Amino acid sequence: MTIDVITTPDAEAAARAAAEFVAHRATETIEQTGRFVWAVSGGSTPARFLGALAEHDDIDWSAIHLFQVDERIAPAQATERNDTMIRERLVSRRPEVDYHPMPVEADDLSAALVTHHATMAQLAGSPVVLDLVQLGLGDDGHTASLVDGDPALRSSDDLMVTGLYRGTRRVTMTAPLLNRADQRVFLVTGADKDQALDRLARRDAQIPATLITTASTTLITDRPVAAFSPD
Repeated sequence: MTIDVITTPDAEAAARAAAEFVAHRATETIEQTGRFVWAVSGGSTPARFLGALAEHDDIDWSAIHLFQVDERIAPAQATERNDTMIRERLVSRRPEVDYHPMPVEADDLSAALVTHHATMAQLAGSPVVLDLVQLGLGDDGHTASLVDGDPALRSSDDLMVTGLYRGTRRVTMTAPLLNRADQRVFLVTGADKDQALDRLARRDAQIPATLITTASTTLITDRPVAAFSPD
């Protein structure tokens, strides 16, 4: 089994293709279950994608529950927070969305994450099975905030606080939770991702992104990609 690949001419087209993909999946799932429970990653590429998604009037936004794949432990409205981008690009434009940000500002982060996970379980079952997760790919081969050498890589918990990575600690969904989701969508753009994409395609076990299953997984990219090796 390999990842399905959608190749687009440029980053803007990739963002719009991802928005169409998620909008279709959301509408289909809402028709079947009455809601759509999903999680989005941070970064400049998802910002473009969320802006395109917000344009969709065909979605019942009141049936959307949105979580974060990962978040930096930083103050509210900090520019480096994924939350800041998500609110600006999507939530402010579609206030009907039921948005559940990572509780990284809590004084007792461990207790807050237990409550946050309980909210996910109320919406998506126990164990938690999200309808879709949108993932990115770092130039070093990380996805979510699963980075080389971090204990979160091998955790069986659904949510983990990471060690320092590029100056901040983070809270991240782990591979078991991401792999249980019904659908995964990698959105990867830019020439700086070429090497990481090649390693992902070869299923190079040395990069964290290969912890993510290829089953029901789609890659949307503006880069040329070699054929993926099967799991």
